[in-house]
Amino acid sequence: MVLKISLGLFTAAALAIGLSPVAMADAKAAIEARQACMKANAGMMKVMIPVIKGQKPYDKASIDAAIAESQKACAGWADWWGEDTKPGTPAGKAAKTEAKAEVWSDAAGFEAAGKAYMTAEAAVLAATDEASFKAAFPALGKSCGTCHESFRQAD
Repeated sequence: MVLKISLGLFTAAALAIGLSPVAMADAKAAIEARQACMKANAGMMKVMIPVIKGQKPYDKASIDAAIAESQKACAGWADWWGEDTKPGTPAGKAAKTEAKAEVWSDAAGFEAAGKAYMTAEAAVLAATDEASFKAAFPALGKSCGTCHESFRQAD
């Protein structure tokens, strides 16, 4: 019953601002896809950080598999940032987006952060041994942190 009422309010809010229920569902799905991407990135870090800390041995196959999983989960990234997915929108409220408004107000900065991440990820993927992995990883960690500080709301 609560789900039906919530869905009804969600649909009413969508119609009130001129979005069709399909558009609202698409916006909510985009936010949920972003969240799944971030969870995959966290999973990737859980493979890499113990190697950096010396808690686990370097294993290129595991690192490459974690990166591949993240890339798969994040494949639609560019399509998940429509105006209808901003914080405060009905979809943003329904899916509880953690994106800051700066994603849209500083699109150039957000794009630059994404490029920095992709460059760092490629360097980690290109690493062929523990030394080159440990040299490449800090830029990946920094790119994640910088993006979270600038474009993600605290929980």
